[in-house]
Amino acid sequence: MSASEAQVIARALFDSLTGTALQALRAAASVNGELTPERVLAALPEDAPREIRNLVMALGREGNLDRLPAVVTAFEQMTRRGGARPLTGEVISAVELNPQQRERITAQLTARYGPDLELRFSVDESLIGGLIIRIGDQVLDTSLRTRMAAIQRNMMTS
Repeated sequence: MSASEAQVIARALFDSLTGTALQALRAAASVNGELTPERVLAALPEDAPREIRNLVMALGREGNLDRLPAVVTAFEQMTRRGGARPLTGEVISAVELNPQQRERITAQLTARYGPDLELRFSVDESLIGGLIIRIGDQVLDTSLRTRMAAIQRNMMTS
């Protein structure tokens, strides 16, 4: 789980939970020894919100229970700031995108990362074609420049 994924999870929690959720998250993250969903759930207060229990189970199913402290930290930071700060992203293209392309890309990315996503569009002609999309610490590079470099590397190692 990347930092931006933890931020997305924390944002969703912040939007729907109260102070008892933060206390429950802290309790869950403080379990000593092997982290299992059962041990973490047992550490939660009885009044822990259903969303917290679901989060613990989801992290356990995905093998990411060790990421719970990062989620707690992100949640605490948002609580101190009084809310979630928008997630920022950048879309770099080889040519200027028309309004319809920008709208389609924006719709797809906000569907994945949430409505608070702030996108910036820019042009880098050296990409030759394709896009580079950066959201938080995630990068999706579909540029022709990168593909050509990969082909060149493969040819040199063959």
